[in-house]
Amino acid sequence: MAFLKKSLFLVLFLGLVSLSICEEEKRETEEEEHDQEEDDKSEEKRFLSLIPHIVSGVASLAIHFG
Repeated sequence: MAFLKKSLFLVLFLGLVSLSICEEEKRETEEEEHDQEEDDKSEEKRFLSLIPHIVSGVASLAIHFG
């Protein structure tokens, strides 16, 4: 009976360790996805902030050549 208890505790312990590792990997993956989304948003903001400069440059060229 004692051998069975020890085996059961060992299986439960290893299962908990495995579950903990999986949860940690899942959290890391979610953080990486979140960071990637933030990078995409910041790139979009940088591009959108350039649009007024591009428009004014095109307008000045149109006035100069037009």
